[in-house]
Amino acid sequence: MVYEKQSYVAGSMCDPGLKLSYLSVYEIIEDSVTELLHGFGFDGLTAMSKYGGMWVFTKNSIRFVRRPAWLDKFTVRCYISGHSALRMFVDTELISESGEQLIRSRVEICGLDLETGKIRKPETLGFDAKYEHPEPLDEIGFVRFPKDHLPLSESVKVRSMNIDYCSHTNNVEYVRFILNTYSTAELAERELEGIEMHYDGQSYEGETLDIEKLADPDGDRFFVRCGGTEKTACRIVWKNS
Repeated sequence: MVYEKQSYVAGSMCDPGLKLSYLSVYEIIEDSVTELLHGFGFDGLTAMSKYGGMWVFTKNSIRFVRRPAWLDKFTVRCYISGHSALRMFVDTELISESGEQLIRSRVEICGLDLETGKIRKPETLGFDAKYEHPEPLDEIGFVRFPKDHLPLSESVKVRSMNIDYCSHTNNVEYVRFILNTYSTAELAERELEGIEMHYDGQSYEGETLDIEKLADPDGDRFFVRCGGTEKTACRIVWKNS
């Protein structure tokens, strides 16, 4: 099954340059994955109520070809592209009216038990291999981040509006915290080619997160830590960098 929906770039989705904002891209992907899984009957809310577990994003890799502008129409295509013993993979594409691929993403998801917090096999939360699409996206993979410490850029406190229905910090909020380390002028000067997020732990309302940042020719690197414990790692690659 391929989940498709028609959309357009609304004003609330725009950045100052009137393009689809990077945060809105993440929100579109997160919503599309949830709606796809809902069509199969094992979305996050159903997993909590029916299977005693929840789905969490563990990785997300996004490639930007071209960001659409205000009022541009596009199609979102989303489908399960594969699985392993403990992970499920979902691919998402944003496609223009002319058929041009604008943005593509691969999300890695795992299931957690609500009582123990331990990883559960996807099959225990309703997944079946027959749901997989036979043609996954090409050239979307995940890199291994070095486990070092980077210079502290800033610290932020998790607030109530950062929390999602699973009662922890929403995935999109980590992207917000990281992109906020750049100024509006810096974001206007260049375009993202790719961004990869690894979600290694959960954080909660009231906790303070330290954002570590290092500019690198191969891509800016980030760690988000809480009390010294890594919660998120990220790499941002700029076009023509």
